[in-house]
Amino acid sequence: MKQYFCPFILFITSLLYSSPLSAQDQILIVVTNNAEVQVTIDGRDSTIAGGYTLSEVTQAYDVFIKSGFTVDFMSPHGGKTQYEPEEKLSELDKAFIDNAEIMDQLKNTLSPNQVNASEYNAIYFAGGKTLWDFPNSSELATLTSSIYEQGGVIGAICHGPAALLNVRLSNGDRLIEGKYISSFTNLEEQLFSKAAEFYPFMLQDELTRLGAKFQEAPPLFDQSVVDGRLVTGQNPLSTYSVAEDMMELMGKTPPQRPWDQVSFTVGIVQNRIQGSKNDVYKFIDSHGSDSLLDERLLSELSIYGSRGYMGAEVQNQGIQLLEIASELIPDNPQILEELARYHYKNGDINKAEQYLTESLKIDPDSETANELKNEMEQ
Repeated sequence: MKQYFCPFILFITSLLYSSPLSAQDQILIVVTNNAEVQVTIDGRDSTIAGGYTLSEVTQAYDVFIKSGFTVDFMSPHGGKTQYEPEEKLSELDKAFIDNAEIMDQLKNTLSPNQVNASEYNAIYFAGGKTLWDFPNSSELATLTSSIYEQGGVIGAICHGPAALLNVRLSNGDRLIEGKYISSFTNLEEQLFSKAAEFYPFMLQDELTRLGAKFQEAPPLFDQSVVDGRLVTGQNPLSTYSVAEDMMELMGKTPPQRPWDQVSFTVGIVQNRIQGSKNDVYKFIDSHGSDSLLDERLLSELSIYGSRGYMGAEVQNQGIQLLEIASELIPDNPQILEELARYHYKNGDINKAEQYLTESLKIDPDSETANELKNEMEQ
């Protein structure tokens, strides 16, 4: 979901790009050069795998190409790049890496010094292990400033906004100063990142320190923040929104996005937390059914979210999230047990007993449910 700031600027920009005088419909996708990064583990020098986040490239590329743009790939130093090891590849990812022409471009990326800013409408920064090279390239910062000041659109996703930290405009101001911006959050680093302890800095903290107005949504939520011609997204699940918002800024109609189990299931959670029960069912109806629902993921998100692991915004509506999860997965004993635990904690013994009885009917051997039953009977 998106947040818009400076809507008048957004409107005017859209008109400008809708005119016959728009540039050559070319976009740069920028990825990190880091194949590995140097870290210190237990006092010893070591390395961890680097690379760009594949889905943040494939999804944006898909939107750009289908919207009528040509795409060139660039990196801070040019030359060879690689994607991070992925646990699960989507069909889009597989088709992308099976395309020899695309992968050849990513093995021979342009450097900033090889690029003429006037040839590009926009520049998009993919995330990954970017904190070690994106902010340190003065050539990349200069190119980004040039594209922006000629009326171009800047997009960045997840750890991609690291490229914006040292971008200065011709008047000496930082591009990000006073701008509404998102990136991978400190809480998401804490929950999901295996490498955060080795980072040279936390991106949310650094963006804020340098004057950006940081916008934080709950972990995994699809958030694209639009401030004039600057579009930033919070995490990999925000990639489509960032790319789509970039297209709309340039007067294009983005293609219909594909959904998978993860994005659909997180979408249910997001619609319940940021909307209402009716919004959840409207979201499901817009997809024709709930066939993409990942029941295990919804169960985990609703339980851990209600316990506070996804931040205060989700925890404050934990009961509503558990209730919609129990409607969509009526025979899930863990959700029913969590509902019982919630009502017991809040003094509603009758409801607690009702949910716990239902849970134990489905899974009578549950150790945690029986422990809760014994506690309630004392």
